[in-house]
Amino acid sequence: MQGITLRVISGADRGQTFRELSTPITIGREEGNNVQLNDERISRYHVKIQEDDGRLVVTDLDSTNGTRVNGNVCNLKILRYGDTISIGRTVLLVGSREQVAEILINNAKPSVESSSNSDDESDKLDMSTGLGPQVQPPLSSYETTVPRGLTPGQAAELRELLDHLHRGLRMAMENASMDDKKNIVTMEQRGWQTLLMTQSEIAELIRAIEDPQSSDDLSSDTGRG
Repeated sequence: MQGITLRVISGADRGQTFRELSTPITIGREEGNNVQLNDERISRYHVKIQEDDGRLVVTDLDSTNGTRVNGNVCNLKILRYGDTISIGRTVLLVGSREQVAEILINNAKPSVESSSNSDDESDKLDMSTGLGPQVQPPLSSYETTVPRGLTPGQAAELRELLDHLHRGLRMAMENASMDDKKNIVTMEQRGWQTLLMTQSEIAELIRAIEDPQSSDDLSSDTGRG
């Protein structure tokens, strides 16, 4: 089996990527782990990922605060690319960007379909805010990532903005869980509302960049309120 990539998407070490790790892999606070994380709620040796007959298996090593995979508490679980492992305050995403994108593309389905057997696309209902089964391409597919040449003040403002958006997405994810058998993710209403609000804020930011005047109008409207 090829090396395993783990990416920290939430927690003190967020943004770190552990690439092409060979199994078995241990994760915890101690230096002896393949993945050492800065999280006081993680046990010294918290979980182990190993290969068994071509499959990845994650095992909780009798940790103090337990382990969740895709939001569900478990001690022993088969892992797939795109799964999340939550330990302490840290969330890890299993797989490289390309591996996760491939899984999403293969599993993409309209969120709701009518009971009709008609092949007419107009009979299918999509309640997902218009995204349908499309999949977001990985950021590495774009030429530009973080703007260059920012002043310290601009960098700090951008960091605060991204922190806010990241926090909204994390709150939505924490209110979701996955049913592996049905390949369905369910989310509590407050998580869904948080996700919609975060998407709305991102849309306003995009518009403000494209049309600075709209940002001034929004600030004026807010001030008059």
